Amino acid sequence: MVDWTVITTDGTWSSHWEHSVALTEQGSLVLTSPDGGRAKLAELGVTAAPDPLA
Repeated sequence: MVDWTVITTDGTWSSHWEHSVALTEQGSLVLTSPDGGRAKLAELGVTAAPDPLA
């Protein structure tokens, strides 16, 4: 494993996402995960948003 760090030019906080994530009033939804990220979010204690296509 190679450790690496990205620093913004102005020193402010930032984030890097491997997925596209929607943050809604009903919870989080991982748009690029087949299950909307529900399984992993549940492991982390995060409430997933309802499936908008259901």
